[in-house]
Amino acid sequence: MSSEARHFAKLFRVELDDLIDEIGLLVDRMENRYERGELTEYVHLENAAFYKRMSDSLLKFAGIVDGIDPSIYKCMADIEADLLARSREFTIKLEDPEAVHILLRRKLDKVKKFISSDE
Repeated sequence: MSSEARHFAKLFRVELDDLIDEIGLLVDRMENRYERGELTEYVHLENAAFYKRMSDSLLKFAGIVDGIDPSIYKCMADIEADLLARSREFTIKLEDPEAVHILLRRKLDKVKKFISSDE
């Protein structure tokens, strides 16, 4: 078992939580803009639906990450590749916006760079 894989999974989970929180902040900002009349009702509803879908998708994927056993991975590259493949399958299966996969990939890259810089 790789301690790197366990560390990778934990850091990635923290990044997912952070991303979900950031989407919540975007929703709050959008609501404020709508209340000030800067957004039409149509744009407001479209954005709200999009952010809700993204947040729900990320929460579901966080559940997948929580269910992973890091001990089955030999190294960081293995868990990274598996999570990347799962994120692609996940977004295709649920027909989620492409942005979900892109954000997940960016977070995977960020964690990889962070861990690699520690070596």
